[in-house]
Amino acid sequence: MSIETILILFGIGIAAGILSGLFGVGGGIVIVPSLLMVYAFNHFDSPYIVHIAIATSLFTIIFTSLSSSHKHFSHGNVEWKAALYIGIASAVTVFLFSKIAILLPGEILKKTFSVVLLVVAVKMLLDKKGRHEDPAKDKPEELNKWICLGIGALSGAIAAFSGLGGGVFVIPLMHYLMKVPIKRAIGTSSAAILITAVAGVLSYFINSPAGSVTIPYSFGMVDTLAALPVIAASIPFARVGVYINRKTHHYVLTKLFAVFIIVVSLKLIFF
Repeated sequence: MSIETILILFGIGIAAGILSGLFGVGGGIVIVPSLLMVYAFNHFDSPYIVHIAIATSLFTIIFTSLSSSHKHFSHGNVEWKAALYIGIASAVTVFLFSKIAILLPGEILKKTFSVVLLVVAVKMLLDKKGRHEDPAKDKPEELNKWICLGIGALSGAIAAFSGLGGGVFVIPLMHYLMKVPIKRAIGTSSAAILITAVAGVLSYFINSPAGSVTIPYSFGMVDTLAALPVIAASIPFARVGVYINRKTHHYVLTKLFAVFIIVVSLKLIFF
């Protein structure tokens, strides 16, 4: 691996880490397309190249989400029961759907759920509720484990088909359905994504077709050599993202997250 490639991967890790800490997402929206560009730059081609990028993204998300969720927890922004329910449900669906995802063309995977994402983002962007609310006094409704399980099942499917951690759905659904303040929803998402990513990596490892990956030092469909620089950068910068999150007003953070989701969905639709 060349120095240029390592530096590019390190830069990908910085971006993914900040996004993880700031928005409670895994960073897959940066990692997956960036890995595809890195593979093209290095003239690596495979019918499973998109699947390799997704599996590698999920692998890096394990470490990024661990860093960000730990920092969010230190600020009291993790609903652990909700994270556990969401994480377990997502682990089941990501494990099941990853096997299906491997059988589907890469282009279908890229565009999965993008239209729904766009609708949710526009609603968040146009919603004026919360401009003058005090998030410290904003108590979420009593935990409904069935809603958590439903949110988790959906986020797991998203992770399997797109390489995203699922936070782009977990956060707005927790915010609207369970009345969880945006910062607490982001922290809880970071914790839940950890479980989702572990299950996704295991599924891609178990269901990897024989001989589908020829990259040295890979396991299953995970490109460990490409993952290491991303992980090394994303762990510390996830904590930077949490710091920015903590210093940003909750209303502004909601709008920033909505814009982020719009960018994500448009990218999945058109690129």
